[in-house]
Amino acid sequence: MKKQLFALLLCILCLSCGGNDDDPCSGVIIDPIVQSLFIELVDDEGNNLIENGTFPANGITAEFNGFLITGVVFTEVDGLEDLITLNFLGDGGETTWLINLNDQVTDTLIVDLSLNEGECGFSTYTPNSALYNGIEQVLSVDFDSAGDARMRVVRE
Repeated sequence: MKKQLFALLLCILCLSCGGNDDDPCSGVIIDPIVQSLFIELVDDEGNNLIENGTFPANGITAEFNGFLITGVVFTEVDGLEDLITLNFLGDGGETTWLINLNDQVTDTLIVDLSLNEGECGFSTYTPNSALYNGIEQVLSVDFDSAGDARMRVVRE
């Protein structure tokens, strides 16, 4: 009986201890949104260079801040097939990516990002501009979803 009474008092004590009611983030569980940039590489005629095998998907890698990232091309995800997928990373400002299309071909992507501080320590990015091999690209941003961006690069 003493054990049951002790367990009951312990439960009451634990349940009565609350967080800081003045903190708007108290008890908030955040599922961080990963924002991405999807790159479609095409030739002059609009043919996807990954889909047609010019640059095989499994041979494409990316480098960011000295880290090599593999598996950057999805081949079986509806709507994302044969696109290079890079996550927005860093503290904002210019972020530079090296995109290794194969062992001999490396492209450079510079994305200017604004870091938007949010509540509860959660931040998002706004892509402002992108240069692919020194050529300014048009970014289309989907603000209805996670704020992902997409660009089509004509590679000659």
